[in-house]
Amino acid sequence: MKRFLKQNIIILILLNSGNLFNYLFQLVVGRSMSPADFGGFNALNSTMVIFAAPLAIVPLVMARFTARFAINDMGLVRTLLSRAGLYATGLAIVAYGLGAACLPLLRSFLHIDSAAPILLMLGVMAGSFVLPVPWGMLQGLQRFTGYGLAGASNAFFRLLGALAFVMALGWGVNGALLASLAGIAAAIGVNCYFLRDVFALSKSPLPKGLLKEVGTYSVGMLVSSVIVMILGNLDLVLVRHYCDAEGAGLYATAAILGRIAFYLPSVLMSVLFTEAASAKESGRNDLASLWTSMGLTALLGGGFALFCLVASSFVVKILFGASYTAAGPLLAVISAAMALLAVANILFVYFQARSEFGFVWFQVAGVGLFLGLVTVYHDTPMTVAWLLFSGIAVMLLGSLGWLVVRVRARKTKEVSHAG
Repeated sequence: MKRFLKQNIIILILLNSGNLFNYLFQLVVGRSMSPADFGGFNALNSTMVIFAAPLAIVPLVMARFTARFAINDMGLVRTLLSRAGLYATGLAIVAYGLGAACLPLLRSFLHIDSAAPILLMLGVMAGSFVLPVPWGMLQGLQRFTGYGLAGASNAFFRLLGALAFVMALGWGVNGALLASLAGIAAAIGVNCYFLRDVFALSKSPLPKGLLKEVGTYSVGMLVSSVIVMILGNLDLVLVRHYCDAEGAGLYATAAILGRIAFYLPSVLMSVLFTEAASAKESGRNDLASLWTSMGLTALLGGGFALFCLVASSFVVKILFGASYTAAGPLLAVISAAMALLAVANILFVYFQARSEFGFVWFQVAGVGLFLGLVTVYHDTPMTVAWLLFSGIAVMLLGSLGWLVVRVRARKTKEVSHAG
């Protein structure tokens, strides 16, 4: 448990430093743009995140198989890095081409006149295809210092880009997207630095059937991770689509701040995933690690949500200025929703590590409830915020029930084997 807590502390400090840089980036961008342009940038950013949502599983898949190969032959790790990197680069090129082909449709849906912001957004998405490969490998090798620094460097250089391109040069939305590209390039460089010894190794042939095994395992993780990413970003896109530009800008402000309740503790899942997967392989009881991670997540995310409930309007005014004060009530609701999502996500990661994917049905129910109601009730941004909260609550309660079912089934199996 001491090792587990130490790893969590390292990740908590380094990756949350990156989260701090991300929010400083949003402050720089928000204060340098009008609310309408700020809402437009975040709608573009959320669209990119939704399109790239399947990539959320790549670091975890890489971590799982890297950890397995590293036990016996680091040459396998070297081959995995090369093969996965090649596939990721090819997919990035294809994704950019498909996005460019859909340019008129994207411009119409997001109400953006110029093609340049969308093309830049597609470039950010293409970089996001490559970055998870070396990053997940660092996690699998348990090089958590390098893993954390790589994550922080992405946000740090993104912030520097915003200061240069948006604040100093006044390039607006295009400058913010160029800053995102700079962050991804820097993060890839840091990852490669911490994997420099792996690049020097001789390759070993990968075991037969590996691709099928990876594909089978990835299906459940893909569905689960896409749902989390959608639920954490689709609200911004829907508000941009259904509401006026001013309301979308205020919602974007509240959403950017409210997501602190999710991102602040969510870094803990990196260590829990490796711990839970290892525990299942060795037959150890891993519930202590789960409860520890959930407790820390509830403390961090819930504490921030409580602070937002008490001082939401004040926080928005101090950070973004008086013109954004009306976003305060939205912040109180969105931060509470994100705190619930952070706790639920710890459960999702735990189940993923153990290859127990029955909880996905509760995720589908939560997203279905949210989307179904938003298509009918979308008069104000506050309505969308409350519907988001309701959908996430359904997911969390259902997943907790699934955990009880799985634990009881596990205990019953242990008793029958003992008998």
